[in-house]
Amino acid sequence: MAGTPGAAGTSGSANTAGTSSNAGSGGSIAGSGGNGGGTGGASNSAGASGSAGALTAGAGNLPTVSVYIAGDSTVSEYKLDPQNAKSQAGWGQMLSPNYDTKVKVLDKAVGGRTARRFIQEGTLAAILQVIKPGDYLLVQFGTNDSNTTAKYTLDNVEYPYFAAAETDFKTYLQQYIDGAKDKKAIPVLVTPPPRNSAYCKGPRSLGNYGQAMIDLGKAGNVAVVDLGLKTHAHLTAICPKPTTGAQETFFKPNADGSIDGTHFQENGARVMAGFVADGIDEAKLGLSAYRKR
Repeated sequence: MAGTPGAAGTSGSANTAGTSSNAGSGGSIAGSGGNGGGTGGASNSAGASGSAGALTAGAGNLPTVSVYIAGDSTVSEYKLDPQNAKSQAGWGQMLSPNYDTKVKVLDKAVGGRTARRFIQEGTLAAILQVIKPGDYLLVQFGTNDSNTTAKYTLDNVEYPYFAAAETDFKTYLQQYIDGAKDKKAIPVLVTPPPRNSAYCKGPRSLGNYGQAMIDLGKAGNVAVVDLGLKTHAHLTAICPKPTTGAQETFFKPNADGSIDGTHFQENGARVMAGFVADGIDEAKLGLSAYRKR
């Protein structure tokens, strides 16, 4: 495997973590691969680390808290078209409405990124420069990390997108966990959502990357929101699978009328954001106290 796991802060287009979101920056690779089977397990790992853990829902005088999100094009922010509810959206930009105004969501996800590339470009380092004790770092990768053919170039060095779920992928994710904990912030792993083959009891793609996150969570006492499992169950329940973009209500329709295999429209992103908030509740994290009921 090319390169070392991690040189945070090396070249590339690091987003500054002080501003709110990316507005759909970067390309969305989201290519091949990823039928990693339907492993899954519980929706979150035991006893997540957490300041604010003693807060109860509805408690008064809660402090303000920031929620940073690291991820790829399925999470990132896009400019929404008010005339087209089926325009592309990421769940990160839909998370804020689930919470009180004391929660500030900063969606730093970038299209086409893997767990390694996000580190190499300095985006994780930028987040860790400003994240504060008691803040949250939500981390979702796996969609592009599963691509076995695509490559990218940084500083004239070519790297594969692919990172094996059981080895390198875990190594990169550990840097997010360690970085957040070093800052006394709260890391939360979010498993990648499946591709649209998940309709009607189709296979749960990317399940091996989700399982890698679950394993890391159990080993390190880190909360895991199993978005992949929740989304797969939702898609299975809404059979039959739409055949045209006009019928589709979850994935993004393409200009030619076909349905995107990976990315989401507004409704799909909004539903998944609700699943993420549900998973945070299930993990009994302090952030749950800010949830709009």
